[in-house]
Amino acid sequence: MVQKEGKWSPHSKFDTNALGSALLKAEEIDGSRIFDAVKVMRIAADGAQKEMWVSPHLKGRAEAAAAAKVRAGLKETNQKLEAARKAQGRMK
Repeated sequence: MVQKEGKWSPHSKFDTNALGSALLKAEEIDGSRIFDAVKVMRIAADGAQKEMWVSPHLKGRAEAAAAAKVRAGLKETNQKLEAARKAQGRMK
């Protein structure tokens, strides 16, 4: 699977026993930076999907986004606490 502009789409299909070939192809595609991200999926006969490999830079981007959310939450909390302290100071 490859991701471009936030949308995942199939890129290549490999036999069930060709995981090594799929991983090599995924790393090759990921290294070209044509796509935003690459992942290898194993799809069972019953349709169940399992991620086998994901682009390292995609993982880094997800971790950075999560850290940004935490920072934004801390900033908002600090602003609310400061506003509450100011409001208490006015009441006295």
